[in-house]
Amino acid sequence: MDALCFDTCFLIDLERELRRGPGKAHAFLAAHSAARAAIPWTVAGEFAEGFGDIDDPACAAMIDRFEFLEMNRAVAGHYARVTSALRQTNQLIGANDLWIAASALAAGLPLVTNNTTHFSRVPGLAVIAY
Repeated sequence: MDALCFDTCFLIDLERELRRGPGKAHAFLAAHSAARAAIPWTVAGEFAEGFGDIDDPACAAMIDRFEFLEMNRAVAGHYARVTSALRQTNQLIGANDLWIAASALAAGLPLVTNNTTHFSRVPGLAVIAY
């Protein structure tokens, strides 16, 4: 894989492993070391919320490891289509997860997550569990 999109849970697990020792997030990155690693702006915001400030040194060090996916018209279009489709089938997921999925879809990237239950509902989204 050339590139991967990561969700917030992955960043949280990776940050915890930095303190406790390598685990499944580190193992996944090692197995995919050649892939470009990206996160949506939503993931950066959710992760930073845990620190209270995106400029907190530990927070910044983590998110700076990743390329930021842009918010653009394509992301908004995917958000609208996915939200509408899931609402019609009564399978709606959280708003931030919808933006994360829309960002991955717009970038044409698979989403790496341990929340496969929610993200697997998104039509057309390639989901990779770690």
